[in-house]
This record gives sequence, structure tokens and C-alpha cells, in this order.
Amino acid sequence: MVFSYDYSELPQIVLAEIFSYLKHNELLLATSTCLSWRNVLYHPKLWSSIPYRCLRLSLIDRHNDIQCFRYLTTNFLSKTRYIEIRFDPTDINILKDILQFLDILTCTNRQIKILIFRPTSTHCALAENEQPFIPLCDKIFHLLEQIIQSNQAIEIISFGCWFESLFRIEELVHVLAQKQSHSIKQLHLASIKSSETHSIADIYLPSQSFLPFTSLNTLSIDSTYLTDELLQCFAQQLAPLKRLIVHVSEFRSDTQPIDDLVWHSIASIMPNLRVTVHMLNAHETFRKYSRVLRPGMPLSHLRMYFCSSLNVDLLCYLSVHYRSTLECLDVIDSVTEPALRYHNLFRAEPDPLVLLAWQCKKLTSLTILGYEVLEVNLLAIAKLRPQLRRLNVCADCVMTLQYGHLQMNHQFVEDDDGNDAFIQYGICTNSIQTIIGQVLGWPWHPLSKHELPIGVYEYTVPLELSFIEQIHNIFQSSI
Repeated sequence: MVFSYDYSELPQIVLAEIFSYLKHNELLLATSTCLSWRNVLYHPKLWSSIPYRCLRLSLIDRHNDIQCFRYLTTNFLSKTRYIEIRFDPTDINILKDILQFLDILTCTNRQIKILIFRPTSTHCALAENEQPFIPLCDKIFHLLEQIIQSNQAIEIISFGCWFESLFRIEELVHVLAQKQSHSIKQLHLASIKSSETHSIADIYLPSQSFLPFTSLNTLSIDSTYLTDELLQCFAQQLAPLKRLIVHVSEFRSDTQPIDDLVWHSIASIMPNLRVTVHMLNAHETFRKYSRVLRPGMPLSHLRMYFCSSLNVDLLCYLSVHYRSTLECLDVIDSVTEPALRYHNLFRAEPDPLVLLAWQCKKLTSLTILGYEVLEVNLLAIAKLRPQLRRLNVCADCVMTLQYGHLQMNHQFVEDDDGNDAFIQYGICTNSIQTIIGQVLGWPWHPLSKHELPIGVYEYTVPLELSFIEQIHNIFQSSI
């Protein structure tokens, strides 16, 4: 005999226990089965269990997003432990909604563990004729201060390079050190400076401010705050730092480079420390870069966004000093006519990018956008580093180079001893693509225009739109 049972009559606490094992998308599908199961979605157990279920809020297009935003905040804001909010900080009405959201959060939820801001821009939210800039920053800081003080044990905070929230960074760090010093594990304070924010006076942040943080394992910060004293503070921590992300937007003549002996000491004290450096629109010479990229630094990831500065000196420097640590090299620049060159292709010398792939044994990710790359060198890189999980180049920048001579009828005849060179752009043969894919173990192809970051071809858009989402993802990659 078969007994039927109405599973919609199961007690909510039982359903909540079962549903707690589901992933977020699976949970949404399950709770759409019937009204009884739908009501379980609001059970506090689903939002307080570990790993914490993320409440993702979005205010990009206010006209389309506001109803969903209000529904989610009304029904789940008081229950969740993990909040991620994506928003457009240049829209005055969205900013008002965010301020109201922060105000409500201070009163309704004192159990926040993870708080992530993901602004879509780093531009100032308000023009001077709309509202004074300083009062706006003060109001944001006041609300953030209340959230930090009212919650019991915040573990992760990312301000997402939101400049208005970081304008009073010294006070924010001070409040965190007072109230959350033993619980904070990840803290993201780095910024993306634009033409608007470069002119704002530097904010002083004492290195000693980080001494109280006993559980901190991940920190992102601007290079202007990176000093010998700050590294020595990390060396005194009981829990060693594992990830340090440094943003470089400018090179100040009055900023002293880190003593290389300090880096060697830090690397020995914290052998698991990995340093990531983001060069953001920093057009400088290799000599300036070497002020940040010190030989003793345990550099694992270097990303250069719109710096137009990749050259032989930098590639050779990376190959020599980071051969045992470098895992990722991403260089993104605009495609110009002609394309940028990181070395002279016509010289009879090894390609420095191929040499880097040979020397850096841990390299798993390589992106070179906006620079000429020989088809044959891509094959060499793949064969030298078959463990690459990412190998990105612009299809328009891939080139073939053949030597030979021009005949009287203007036809080119290939000849290795010829004095003429024949160059073709935007061509990567199917056979080469197939071989590279076979070597790497996954289907490979050069990136077409629609697959590239928007700033690679669209010169009129703010460059930050090409990398701000990637930086947000990097901040959250270890959560």
C-alpha cells in the first residue's frame, strides 16, 4: 500500500533545516513550489547558518531596480548576515536610497558578518551645486560608524573603492580597531583614484592603526599607506597576513620605497603571504615602478590597467625577481593604431614575454591586451606553461611575421634569408588555435572585440569601467 503525504504540511523548522543544505539558486527554485514552502524562505535559520547566505541588492537602474530593492530590504535585511550591494554612486536618487538603507541597517540588524559595497563608479556622487561634498562624506561616515559600533563581530568589510566612504579612512580604521579588532578577517580600504580625486589632499593613516587587528588575513590598501612601519606592524600580529593588495595610482616623489630588507624579513616571518599589485592608469617609467615592485616582495599577482608601460625592462625584472612567486600577469591597454609594442619584434633576440613564461614556474594566468603578440610566441608560451588557466590576447593584435623578398611583380616570396618582412595582423590560424587548446587542455582562441573590456576599444568611456568589476571580484575571491 502506498501512503501519500502532503509535504507542504511539514513544519517550517523542519523544512528550514532541509533547505539550509541548498545553494541559493536551488533554494529559490524549491521555495517557488508552493505557498507553504515559499514562506520558509523568510525563516531566520536560512540566513544565519554558515556559510552565510548572501543578500544581493542592486540599484544600478533605479527605475527598474527600486521595487526589488525595497522588497528585499523589507523582508530580509533584519535576518541576513551577509550583505552585498551594487549601486550607481553618481545618481543622486540612488545615493539617497543607499543612505536610507544604511540608516535602516543600523537599527534592524546587529548580526552582520560580511558587508560588501560594489559601486559601479568611483566618481563623486554629487556635484558641488547639488550638495557640499564634505557634509555628504560626514553623513556616510556617521552611518558606517554606527553599523560598526552596533554589530557584534563583523568579519569582512569591503568599501569597494567607494571614495566617499573612504574619505575619512583614518576614523573608519580607528572605529574598527576599537569595536571589531578581534573579528575582522578581511578589510578592503584600497581606492581607485580618478582625475577628480587626485587633487584631494592626502589623508593621513598611521601604521600603528593596524596593530589592534589580531585576526586580519587580507588587506587591500593604497600604496601611499604602504610603509616599512606598516609591514613591521603586520609582522607583530598573532595571525599572519595572507593577502596584501596594493593599489598604485600615482608615484609621489616624497614617498620612500620599502626597504628590501624589510620585505625579505616579512617574507620569512609570513611565508604564506601573497602580494597583489594593481597599477591603475599609472603612466610611468620602469624606474618608478621599481619603487613599488621591490625584489624582496612576494609578488604573486601584477595587474596593470591602462598604463601603456609594458616593456622589455619590466618583463625582464619580473622574470628575474619573481620567478618563484608570480602567478598572474594581466596587462590591459587600449588598442591603438599601430598597436603598442613591449619589445622590438625585428630584433634577433628572445621575446621577453616568452622568457617570463619560461622563468616564472607558478604562472597560471596571462593577459596581454593592446600589444602586438606574435602567433608563434603564443604557441611557445602555451608549451612552456601548459598549466595556464587563462591566456588572453586581442585577436586584432595577433600577428604573423614572415621573412622573404618582394619580386618585381610585387609578390612576396617567403625566404628565411630574405631582407624584407611581411606582417599580417588579426590572424591566428585555426591550426595554431587547436594546438594551443590541446596543450592547455581547454578550448582556446584570441579574444574578439565584443569579448574585451569596454575601454580597450571605446576611448571615450571612463577607463575604470573596464576593471572596477574585476577588482570587486578580486576583493571577494577569498570569501
